[in-house]
Amino acid sequence: MIHKLLMGCTAWLLSFAACAGTISFELALTGTTLTATSKGDSTAFYPAVFRMLADGRWERLAIIAGTQQPLAELLPGAHIDLIWPDLRSEQSLSPIERLRPLMVRFFDQAGVSFGQLSFMHTPPTANKLLQAAYADGQLTVSPPAGGSIHATWILWPQEEGIAPIRRPVSFDQQQPPARRIEWQAGMDPLRMATGAAQPMAMLVHETTQGLFKQTVARGVVQGRQQRSAWLDAQIPFYVLAFLAAVLAVVTPLVLARRGRARP
Repeated sequence: MIHKLLMGCTAWLLSFAACAGTISFELALTGTTLTATSKGDSTAFYPAVFRMLADGRWERLAIIAGTQQPLAELLPGAHIDLIWPDLRSEQSLSPIERLRPLMVRFFDQAGVSFGQLSFMHTPPTANKLLQAAYADGQLTVSPPAGGSIHATWILWPQEEGIAPIRRPVSFDQQQPPARRIEWQAGMDPLRMATGAAQPMAMLVHETTQGLFKQTVARGVVQGRQQRSAWLDAQIPFYVLAFLAAVLAVVTPLVLARRGRARP
């Protein structure tokens, strides 16, 4: 009876095990075709690719004719081809457009929405950084204390975490525009909501020497919201494992002693 109980508890615990997959995209621009290739080990559902316009708005790129639209899923290693509509010369682009900011938005198998932010022309990392981090669930960016930073673009993939999947899931991709902040003397720190999941954000600083980037780390460990609660209950499960080990050793001894005690 005790052995059956132990086996049942083990099967119950293992039934909660979770294996987190990865989803990422590699982007390549050739002429008027932008190719997005899935490099993760999990399927991306309803992927969509956006480019940032000069005013910060995100424009969704059209999938080349002949592909299922909207694309319901993209398997690992598969790719989609999209139409690149901007044929202007580099000289006619604004400084932020020359970086060609891109965002891929997608859903995982649970219906949680994510975004991958990248640049076709990545700016160098800034030597002088602003104080920027998540505080009380909001992205907080302090103004520069002097220096050459006169404006900052704030780009982020809006991520709400698992809260939306408690309701009927809508597979519409929503992304607020990027924000450009012109710093003035005496400004208070900027606070803005980027989503309950507090995603990684990218700051692009406009300086007299050009554009420089600064990365702001996530406020919440990615994927942790989707972890089963027992995965974080380390101490209680260590105690449970220890008791199970003691029980596994003691039980045969007790049964053997009872067997010898019988007439």
